[in-house]
Amino acid sequence: MSHLLVWFGYQFAGDVLNLQRLRYFLAVADELHFGRAADRLHMAQPPLSQQIRLLEREIGVRLFDRTTRRVSLTAAGEVLRVEAERVIVAADSADRVMEEFRSGEGGLLRLAFVDSASFEVMPTYLRAFRQRWPKVKHDLQIMSSRNQVDALRAGDIDLGISRTAQLDDDLLSTKFLEEPLFLVVGPDSDLVDAKEISVADIDAGSLIGFDRRLSPTLHSELQELFAAVGSAYDPEIEATEYTTILGLVSSGEGIAVVPNGVRTFRPEGALYLPISDPPASMAMYVNHRANEPLKVVAQAKAVIAELFSAASADGPPRDGIRA
Repeated sequence: MSHLLVWFGYQFAGDVLNLQRLRYFLAVADELHFGRAADRLHMAQPPLSQQIRLLEREIGVRLFDRTTRRVSLTAAGEVLRVEAERVIVAADSADRVMEEFRSGEGGLLRLAFVDSASFEVMPTYLRAFRQRWPKVKHDLQIMSSRNQVDALRAGDIDLGISRTAQLDDDLLSTKFLEEPLFLVVGPDSDLVDAKEISVADIDAGSLIGFDRRLSPTLHSELQELFAAVGSAYDPEIEATEYTTILGLVSSGEGIAVVPNGVRTFRPEGALYLPISDPPASMAMYVNHRANEPLKVVAQAKAVIAELFSAASADGPPRDGIRA
């Protein structure tokens, strides 16, 4: 019997012919009649009998007791039947999974995104994508724009949503959103009654910013925005997540300049004021490897483009958010 199990473990792996012989064997084991099994398999009886004899020869044991009146499984045949059913189920499941992967109906999409995409872009995208392709799984990671480049090249992610366009031959970028910037203030701020604010009127000494080490692009663009009006953007407090930044603002620790999508997060007392200086905005890009073969990547790009490319600069006002 050990000879049977050793053959079974090593011979069936990846062998289409042996898998087919297993299917022949199971048909005969179910019917216990070669003629009925051949009809079920839509083949003639002699070739079926030959395939069973070849299977028995490879294994080195007899699987069926045959007489002129009846066919029955041997002890070895009973053991093989249990294992063969398990293997065929697994093989059929693998075939379905791979077909879904090839067609884009299933599989895994490894997607990295900057923290500011967490509040509006990612929930909107995931809801729309999953409605169309519910069998596709997502591996989601918050990752800086800079680190996304290395992860794409290393093959660790398939798609990145970042603040930086990639201009290299091996990576492709598509801008899908231009977000206006807002100043967020706490409930005790002197600006609670303001309708909008200019960069020149922002108290730079009270700023709380996103960690410049994680998002140098964001930091650089805000520096340019403030430098244009003769001011300096150099927050003394920096954090790695917008939830922390907005929590600090809400508790009166300072003020912050944030992209439009972050306004979905509304800690108690936080007010968002439009920045009047044009062009006070930041772009968002979707990045992937050139010549990417995965269909799920193309599907994700199409959903993102459809959802956001036509978005207006300001977007519709939301309840409870000053816009």
